[in-house]
Amino acid sequence: MLKTPRGPTSKVAATLVSLVAFVVGGRRLAARADEVGGVRPWSPALSIPSTTPFVHAVVRHGDEVLPVYDLAARLGVQSGTGDHLCLVAKRRDGLMAVCIDADIPTLHTLDPSGIRTTARQESDMIGVCVIGGEEVPVYSLALLGLQAKQARHR
Repeated sequence: MLKTPRGPTSKVAATLVSLVAFVVGGRRLAARADEVGGVRPWSPALSIPSTTPFVHAVVRHGDEVLPVYDLAARLGVQSGTGDHLCLVAKRRDGLMAVCIDADIPTLHTLDPSGIRTTARQESDMIGVCVIGGEEVPVYSLALLGLQAKQARHR
């Protein structure tokens, strides 16, 4: 009679979460990799009149024009001088550009239990995790700034 082997090889692998770590105004942040539409060189932003919180500009990449979410202002940090990168956020209502520091974003995988909630939870913050020994806030790019936008329409 044949028997199914038991032991370490019969365990089902745990599902891991992929995060992209990036820097805004010197602060290290992370977001789920499936909510990142890409990273590009930063193009000059064109200011536009807007009543949407933290959205006051657009950037152009080829034929594509994206609204810019000012995450640095939202976090109360200054965007550094010099080169920047454009992180394309996949929000629920479409793509949006986020200006990030020129440090190349890195991909990390971890167990979902490695992301824990904190007392300082914000509407678009999933929680915090540890990357390279540093506690890093994890944001949902899909929800980035949407609660502030919804509050204005109530």
